[in-house]
Amino acid sequence: MTVRATWAFNGQTRTILGNWHRLWCLLFGPFYYLFKGMFLWAILSFFTLNGLWIGFPLFNRAIVLRHYHRKGWVQE
Repeated sequence: MTVRATWAFNGQTRTILGNWHRLWCLLFGPFYYLFKGMFLWAILSFFTLNGLWIGFPLFNRAIVLRHYHRKGWVQE
């Protein structure tokens, strides 16, 4: 199930979570968060060895949704 969001500032629409987001987070760790523009989470993921390898992928959905919500994106 993909999660799409619209930025309230200019109406831009983006897919913020794909069907395989946990797998990509598990495989690529901090690089996944860098690709999403989440620099603080990338640093945390790097220094904790990707959240002790399994923690970050399990909570990835909540982490990414909260990040985009704080930036002003509205989930569709």
